[in-house]
Parts: sequence; C-alpha cells; structure tokens
Amino acid sequence: MWIEYFSYIVTFILSAGMSVIGILISYQLYQSYKTPVFAILLYQQIFLFSFFIYGIWGNMALREIISDLNLSAELAGKLAIFIPVIGIPFMVVSWFMLLKFSFNLNGYKFSKVFVYSYFPTFIVLIFVLTLLVQKEILQIPEKPNVFIVRIILLLNMGAHLVFLLPFLKPKQSAPLLKETGFDKKLAFVYLTGILFYSASMWFFNLFGFISTCFSIVLLFAISVFIPVKIRLNSMTKEIPEVGKNMDFGTFCEFYEITKREAEIVLEICSGKTNKAISEKLFITLQTVKDHTHHIYTKTGLNSRVQLSNLVREKTGELNIEG
Repeated sequence: MWIEYFSYIVTFILSAGMSVIGILISYQLYQSYKTPVFAILLYQQIFLFSFFIYGIWGNMALREIISDLNLSAELAGKLAIFIPVIGIPFMVVSWFMLLKFSFNLNGYKFSKVFVYSYFPTFIVLIFVLTLLVQKEILQIPEKPNVFIVRIILLLNMGAHLVFLLPFLKPKQSAPLLKETGFDKKLAFVYLTGILFYSASMWFFNLFGFISTCFSIVLLFAISVFIPVKIRLNSMTKEIPEVGKNMDFGTFCEFYEITKREAEIVLEICSGKTNKAISEKLFITLQTVKDHTHHIYTKTGLNSRVQLSNLVREKTGELNIEG
C-alpha cells in the first residue's frame, strides 16, 4: 500500500512540476516575442493544466473521500461523472486557445462564425450529457471514471486533428512559423504524442496504480511539448530580432493590428496627439484611447515613444519623431 501512495506522491510532484514548466516557458516566450500568439499559448497552458490538476487529482482525491463515506454505488457513480464535467469548461477554453494558436501561427484568423458558435456548442453538449445522465437515459457504466476519461479523450483527439489542419497549408505571410521552427513535421510529432498518451489514458487502470501513474506523467509531459520545443529552437536564435526589416503591412499582420489601429499607429509615429488623431480620423477621443490601449496590449508596450521606436526598428521605413 505504501508503494502505491509513494507512487502517487511522486507522480503528483512530477505533474505539478511539468505544469509549472509549461506555464513559465510560455510566459518567457510571450515576453521574448511580444506577440499575441504567445499570449494565446500561455492561456492555453494555464487552462489546460488547471483542468488536469482539477480533473485528475481532484477526482482522485474525491474517490478516496467517497470510499470512506460508504455512499451508494449509484450516487458514487454520478459524483464520478459530474465532478470532472464541472471542470470541462477549462478544457474547452484550452482547446479554443490551442486552435487559435495553431491558426495564428500559420497566418490564419478565426472567422466570427466559428468564434461565436464554438462555446455555445460545447455548452449545449455538456447540458445534453448532464440531462441524459440525470434522466437515466444514458446509463452510467460500472467504471464511470473510464467512461468520462474516454469521452474527453475522443473530444481531445478531435480538437488536435483540427489543430493540425493549418500546418498542412500555412500562409507564406506567417513569419513566426519560420522563426519558431515549429513546422508541419513537429506538429505531426506532437500529434503522435497525443495518440500515444490517448492510448495510455484509454487503458489507464489496466495495471492498477502503475499504469495510472505512467499515463498521468505521459499526459503532462506531452502537453508541454509545444512551448518547450519552441523555446529550445529559440535558444539558437536571437528572438528580439524576429520580424526585423519587414514592411509596415507585415508589421501590422505580425502584431495582429487592425486597419483602423494601423492608421492610429502611423499618426502616433508622426507625433500627433490623441486629440489631433481623433480630429483627423473623425473618431472620438475615447475611441483613439481605446485603440491605443489595444495596440499597446498587442505589442507588449506601454508608451508612444516605445511604439514609435518599435515601428522604426522593425520596418526601417518610417521617420519617427520621438
């Protein structure tokens, strides 16, 4: 028995450590690249590991509590289903961030239809699943943990197949794809890892605590592959030079700056005040301030001088007045 507890403790320490590594490296990438796509990767890692910690370790702790309460098999089964389901929103957000990262890295943007339909679709699915179980239309199997894990694995595999799509035909105007070195080949390597841990998790309880601990470690290890691999690639490159000597249009695409925001960037670089910009572009002063805030957020800056210097450094085209 003590070997089992010791194994779980070691597994928890390893999984928690990998969670921290994934989040910290993603944060370092965002600080280095100063682009929104790596903020997306950071959020993806945060939501992903939040679900893993809650869904895996929270559920395992719940099982220990249930075993001491002598609950009925029916009630224990429902708890085993609903506790992980409550944490699924974390996973749903993680999938969304993963897909957005993949598409943005390859030079694509989500359509509004996809954005507005993605979350409502999952909300409906979770509601229907809950209703089916509540009305006993969907019978809870003898091993509810295996049942819910396999449902999540299938959904996860579907999300990662969509993740792979933009890598099959990336846009030529996707500078980060080349700079990060995370190309189609690495995307397939990552997907292979997903298949591997999915197979392991599908039969996680086959050999008791040994297979369970192995599956959990494998799950966490593969989940940090993207930020770790990009970080390793970046160690041979000077990241601050990413995107240097690009034209202004590429600069705006690189930092996901909209057409209206681009106009404001040019006016800021010419030395105009917010009031002068609002008068020239026929927009309110508050609108100028809002757009400027969005520009600062996307570029990771916090002043007009920094923005002017960044544009001058990256494009080498504009005569900036400090």
